[in-house]
Amino acid sequence: IVDDYGNKIEVKEYKKIIVTDPGVIEILFKIGGEKSIVAIAKTSRSKIYPSDEVDKLVSIGNVSNLNLEKVVEYKPDLIVINSMMSRNLEAIKKMGYKVIVSNAPDLNGILDTISVTGIISGKKDEAEKLRKECSLKLEKIEKENEKNSSKLKGAILFSTSPMTAFSEDSIPGDVLKHLGVINIAANVPGQRPILSPEYILKENPDFLAGAMSLDDTQKIIEASNVIPKIKAGKNNNIFILDSSVILRSSYRIFDEMEVLREKLNKIKNK
Repeated sequence: IVDDYGNKIEVKEYKKIIVTDPGVIEILFKIGGEKSIVAIAKTSRSKIYPSDEVDKLVSIGNVSNLNLEKVVEYKPDLIVINSMMSRNLEAIKKMGYKVIVSNAPDLNGILDTISVTGIISGKKDEAEKLRKECSLKLEKIEKENEKNSSKLKGAILFSTSPMTAFSEDSIPGDVLKHLGVINIAANVPGQRPILSPEYILKENPDFLAGAMSLDDTQKIIEASNVIPKIKAGKNNNIFILDSSVILRSSYRIFDEMEVLREKLNKIKNK
């Protein structure tokens, strides 16, 4: 198995895994592979599902930094980190541990993550069953989009000061693409494109959705005096998405897409 950073690990079951990627932790619990986890890195803002079970696990860091002294105590045969922890990568490798970076760039990448998680936890069959279920949900959404000739315009916002959004080359951007939405951030350069008031007014999106630290629609409405003038503002189509789902490389994102699709259908039918 080779990750995006060129790290290689043997295709086999690992018995003692330290996991810092919340999405991989959720997948492990879903496929019954949680017994392979010896320690995790917990998130500061949002829970990892199923939270009542995950809260019982030992935490030896957060999603961007691992306590390397604690790593030694748990003698892992594999460490799975997320891309936010890449600064720890060389230090972990110098310590002699096998390490792989979980870095799903899009929905297909999440499907691959499910398969890899099944292999390393000895739950390959369960993982492939889950992958198939997620793939079918995605296919169903795509088929329904083919029937719809009209497309909504919108964006998933990263912040409001300045107003930035997720580009097409991101998991939220890929979600919008599969939902048949025209992402207004796609034509603006950068990984977190800045959407100027003039640009938002010109594009006139049907909806705006907040993620990351945005947990209140009022913050979005008050972020710019152009918001009440666009369709999203006039029709009150401004809402907040659950960041622990929409930004995470977990199987749960495919369920959230169905919820978001229903929300977007209501906007279309207004």
